[in-house]
Amino acid sequence: MKYFLKVFTVAILIFTILAGFNIYQTYKAIDEANNRVPNYNENWLSDFDSAFVSKEMYEAYISESQRINFLFVGLENTRTDTIMLASYDQKNKQIDVVSIPRDTYYYKEGFRSGYRDISNYKINAVYGGDGIEGLERAVEDLLHIPIHHYVTITMSGVANIVDSLGGIEVDVPLDMYYVDKYANPPLKIDIKAGKQILDGQNAIGFLRFRKSSDGKVAYGDIQRIQMQQQFLMSVAKKTLSFKLPTVAKEAFNMVETDASLSSILKYASGTIGISTDDINFHTLPGQAEYIKDVSFYIAEGRDIQQLVYALYGIPFHTADNNQ
Repeated sequence: MKYFLKVFTVAILIFTILAGFNIYQTYKAIDEANNRVPNYNENWLSDFDSAFVSKEMYEAYISESQRINFLFVGLENTRTDTIMLASYDQKNKQIDVVSIPRDTYYYKEGFRSGYRDISNYKINAVYGGDGIEGLERAVEDLLHIPIHHYVTITMSGVANIVDSLGGIEVDVPLDMYYVDKYANPPLKIDIKAGKQILDGQNAIGFLRFRKSSDGKVAYGDIQRIQMQQQFLMSVAKKTLSFKLPTVAKEAFNMVETDASLSSILKYASGTIGISTDDINFHTLPGQAEYIKDVSFYIAEGRDIQQLVYALYGIPFHTADNNQ
């Protein structure tokens, strides 16, 4: 009996060690797979096949283009609640808006490395640590195009602009009710479903809505972007019915920007004649993933390249296209 117990105990010990080793190896493999570092570098064009234009030709397309790129940032305290690139083609009078998910994974060795908290690698954390200049560099790294100007706006700024326009018509898809008494200031969203005119305060609630208080509704990054784009299209319809330079001049005092008022008025005057058919919305190509149990959005380089090439009229060919 003693011999049996001894053998049994040794067997259990060996099994426990082997099981623990296998679990550790499995965890290590998953951890390494999820903790990869995206490759953002200055020679990004060399990562693609030779069917694409050369780096020199690419840079020529960009520099000779009449596109002006604005980085629009909606602020929520020290983090960026909304990040969008608005690219205005002055020649063809078209506007393309690229929404960048808040959870986009952004890492750059020597610039954004060494954080213990993995959530600091979300692009919406860049502003708090590196300011608007750091966020501009981050978006330039992601899209590989220059940012000419930035515009930042607070929630109160958005509310003031909406009120100055007399409200914005929005088709609210569902009853939105959410209360957060711990927010600063306390947050209460109470908007009924249906097409309606939202004033500034309710517009902020519509844009900030992420989940319902009863837990039955929860919006992810992409769903919130779709709501934001729907709202912006409604704003565009409203503003296009006014004299754009007048609207731009009034809104100028409600935002922070490195563009001069004269430049803003010039761009606004150039957009006269544009309709909503000339405004296109896009979302940064990518997919949602978890890294160390934290939700991220991983950008897809090839799809981003195809989007940028389409904006700038650059020939886009792959090996499959050439066969």
